[in-house]
Amino acid sequence: MVFSRPLKRRLLPSLLTGLVLLLILSSSSSPNTIYKQKIHPTPSPTVASLNILSCRVLPCMIPGDTPGIAQFIDTWNNIHLFQSFDYSISNPADIAKHYDFVWGAAVSHIAAIRSGNPKIYISYYIPFHRDSGTFSDISAYHDLTYWKANHPDWILYKCDRVTPAYEFGDPNMPLDFANPALVSWQIQSYARPASERGYDAIAADNVNLQNFYHACGVYIHGKWVQRYSGQLDDPQWRADIVSWLARMQQALHHLRHPLALIPNLALGNLSPGDRLVQQVVSHIDGVLDEDGFTDGARGYLTGSSWVQRIQFMESVQAQYKPYYVVNQFQIHSISRDQVQWALASYLMGKEHTAAVFISTYQGYGADTRYNEYNAQIGSPQDNMYQSQNVYWRDYTNGLSIVNPNPGETYEVTLRAGRKYIDLYGSPVGQTITLPPHSGIVLLTSS
Repeated sequence: MVFSRPLKRRLLPSLLTGLVLLLILSSSSSPNTIYKQKIHPTPSPTVASLNILSCRVLPCMIPGDTPGIAQFIDTWNNIHLFQSFDYSISNPADIAKHYDFVWGAAVSHIAAIRSGNPKIYISYYIPFHRDSGTFSDISAYHDLTYWKANHPDWILYKCDRVTPAYEFGDPNMPLDFANPALVSWQIQSYARPASERGYDAIAADNVNLQNFYHACGVYIHGKWVQRYSGQLDDPQWRADIVSWLARMQQALHHLRHPLALIPNLALGNLSPGDRLVQQVVSHIDGVLDEDGFTDGARGYLTGSSWVQRIQFMESVQAQYKPYYVVNQFQIHSISRDQVQWALASYLMGKEHTAAVFISTYQGYGADTRYNEYNAQIGSPQDNMYQSQNVYWRDYTNGLSIVNPNPGETYEVTLRAGRKYIDLYGSPVGQTITLPPHSGIVLLTSS
């Protein structure tokens, strides 16, 4: 199975908030006692800084924004990873300790993953609005004849009123997500069994805010009802996505063992600060960003788009929601420069709930870890800031620098009196040259 191309704020309980204030007033505010999440300003909404008690037993955990759903592993220190699918992993118990989250874990792997990492977040995969077979066999989907015989009014057609609005050339039937009955079916078919088997979340794929496959309407009691224009940008399409997310999240949260809703979210041409995007985020429990900093393997995210992506990462995490960023490269072997770009960008926006995944195009399912992930860079000391035409972020044991400009090369000077090595152990001079769309992660040298 492949991915596509394509905010509700919760305050900690008053007791915890009071305890934080007491610690601030009565102590020296040592980093060993309290850490503070700093949020880079975003156009809308304005997000206040958060104070969260640090824990002394690893891994530290962050509460979700809804009581009942599992807590997330705190990503404040160093580099945190998640795994996209696990269908090519033969030793899930052994590798689970390296990851915070599994997007689309196999039913047969649940017990092993949990034994290898009791705190890991595990999600069950479904396409957002396509037939996904049965709970134990996602390939057991039904064809057009079946759906016409059983739920003819669920089939979502293109504007020719004949062709189902299939996505990606897949034969999985596209279904009318504006129909509340679809959510009930998805809960009974997938979410309830997932909850009973020990999953923590539903991974809803291809929640695209653009109508990429030109869906148009359905037949209700044999009569054509056109709901969408068939065009890429359609306000009704987006409104119906918000409604589906709200229904699905509410139903998931009310299961006996509540599940989180973590979609693969594609914003299309909407700004992360758009009011509708904020509505979307208010009805989900986390974000999987498949486009990442490599624009879904189409190239590099650059300029203001790169800056906005960092801001979106921060704003999602400010709401106690995780941000899982995928970085795909359209090649067979990923270079050091490409790993550096993805990691340096990730470190700009990483707060308490963000993890990264790097792969070749659609290189999902395998345990692919790079040595660079082991870098002990520590925790952030400030927000991302701009200096010498590039972006910087200071860490307790290092530094991340990114040049997101699509065409300009910049030479930057490091802070005097500090010595750094790169992620490969080589000393770094006082000046560094950053070509277009490049990044570097440096570690403090003793």
